[in-house]
Amino acid sequence: MTALGRHGFDVVIVGAGPAGASLAIRVARAGYSVALVDRAQFPRSKPCGEFMSPPCVPMLAELGLDVFDLDGGAARGHEVSGMRLSAFERGAVGRYRAVGRAAPPMTLGIGIRRELLDANLVDLARAQDGVTVLEGHAVLDLERERGGRIVGIRVREPDGMERTLRASVTVGADGLRSRVARSLGVVQPIPWLNRFALVTRYAGVDATDFGELHLFEGGYFAAVDVDAGLFTLNLVVDGASLPKGRAALDAMFDERLQRVPVLAERLRSARRFEPLRAYGPLGVRTKRQVFEGAVLVGDAAGYVDPMTGEGIYLALRGADLLTDALRVRFETGSERRAWRQYTRARRHEIAPKLAMSLLLQRAIRKPWLVERFARLVERRPGLLDFVVSLTGDYVPLREALRPGALVRAWSSS
Repeated sequence: MTALGRHGFDVVIVGAGPAGASLAIRVARAGYSVALVDRAQFPRSKPCGEFMSPPCVPMLAELGLDVFDLDGGAARGHEVSGMRLSAFERGAVGRYRAVGRAAPPMTLGIGIRRELLDANLVDLARAQDGVTVLEGHAVLDLERERGGRIVGIRVREPDGMERTLRASVTVGADGLRSRVARSLGVVQPIPWLNRFALVTRYAGVDATDFGELHLFEGGYFAAVDVDAGLFTLNLVVDGASLPKGRAALDAMFDERLQRVPVLAERLRSARRFEPLRAYGPLGVRTKRQVFEGAVLVGDAAGYVDPMTGEGIYLALRGADLLTDALRVRFETGSERRAWRQYTRARRHEIAPKLAMSLLLQRAIRKPWLVERFARLVERRPGLLDFVVSLTGDYVPLREALRPGALVRAWSSS
């Protein structure tokens, strides 16, 4: 472990979720000292859709985490082979398939509790030479030089004492409500996407090997079976429709559930395992992601609810891209060159995903369009395979646009 010293760290990372923890591991393996800081103590609860698309499995394996053998074999992620869509009493199932020359690295997504995933990643980071994990440390503010350059963070330790952690690069990986991004003054809410998720889990639900998306006028339910025999359920609605008080939230949740009979029937004999937790708003932009001495990654750099379970993939992939940029930063001494590389990589890989999520969010606000799409994929299930695979993070857009790809999807049964 790197000791806290007067010279500080090469990199200090705020936020120990998938983006921050995986970044810490990769950067330390590249030979640099890292402080990984989070206000929580792990394991900790985290509202989330709790689904990972197929490429996440090999990405985590590269870090040393086998999602099929967690905690010494005591737990494993739940295998998911596709997505089930329902809307206006119509439904279809889409499976992960090859599209053109793009085949999934494996044909399974994974449902997994975030407290289990995150705690295992933090433990991997803690065991990595060069990483100092600081749990229970709340970030108070960024530390700046006279000219404005970011040179670290000020934190409150678990005992209440304050300390400055200095670093050559400060990374904000602290999620949707990023303290780092707010301190940099770059957060921009997306007003029309003021949606919140109400998250809970059920026990006693018959498991399937599909994630689920149930659309209704005014919102949707997203669900997946996870490890430990639990079923994670998210209700996503406009923030303006949220009542005040837990009893009122529970009543609204139950009323919305009755709008989706196929889901309500599945849960009829199940038991709500946890109270509702609210999370949002689910639409946030940032004006910039790179700064003098600082950079944003993961949800801290901007988030649009993808509905299709791409959040963890984007966190892991964003950390991968930033690792490459940090190598350039330290090997060449040129921050400008490094941040230019990172910005271009995000524009090429992350921005199209966020744009697709915005497009989907626009589309589901038109009930007539949702109903027509549901009717279409009910008749043409190969088309839903195509859409599910396209949103499964292994099909480049150029493959989806190849002549014949959509024709084959349309004609397949």
